[in-house]
Amino acid sequence: PRAAWKTPVGGCVARASRAMAPVKFTYFPLFAKGPACALALEFSGMEWEGANQGEWPTLKPKTPWRELPVLEVPDVGIIGHELAILNYIAKQVPAMGGADDKEYVVSQQLMHEAEDIYAKLGKIQNTCMAKDKVPKEEVEAFWSSADQTVHNRGFGIHVYLTLLEEFYAKCGAGEGKFTTSGTTIGECKLWATLHSLKLIQDDVLSKYPGLVAFYQRFAAEPKTQDILKTGGKMPAPFSQYFVA
Repeated sequence: PRAAWKTPVGGCVARASRAMAPVKFTYFPLFAKGPACALALEFSGMEWEGANQGEWPTLKPKTPWRELPVLEVPDVGIIGHELAILNYIAKQVPAMGGADDKEYVVSQQLMHEAEDIYAKLGKIQNTCMAKDKVPKEEVEAFWSSADQTVHNRGFGIHVYLTLLEEFYAKCGAGEGKFTTSGTTIGECKLWATLHSLKLIQDDVLSKYPGLVAFYQRFAAEPKTQDILKTGGKMPAPFSQYFVA
């Protein structure tokens, strides 16, 4: 039977007394689709260990979808896809999904909105491995446009950030949080995405005080600092993937 988890006073999650083998998270040493999962694993209190890809041509055919990240779970198997991993963490540690149904919905929406931004970056933005994916004008439009009247496939970053700022106010959690804990899986994914944006353009959040409060509060968390500075349980810190 699966070991139980419990949430003690203060919202931190601790393992129940029954022993359970740690899960193993594997990803490239890049700040792309790995950091949100590493953050969520840390904030969840689950026992985990991290690994990089090693010889990728050897590992790739052993992964479910021929890509990383993956999470190896004893008696369950290998889970592929970042969002599936995040949702598995929330299933194991319900506090990571939100304190109630309302917060669950908030967290899920944040996770998917952040993924929309990531997908757009993946399509157009330079990376440490690939440059000039699309015409320069398309990249410039993404970083400058705030036009909400166009089809959503044409949204610029300031449309996404404006909507997130409005959502922050609507949630009403305050103190740089969208939920009571401020560290649900959706907030982990959102923070990682905002950090990627800031690595490209440091002042990108300057017009959005709610998002600035969220970003700074989450960044100051000791677990976040550990992931940023040392990689936490990963072999090394995640290095910048998306570049200007």
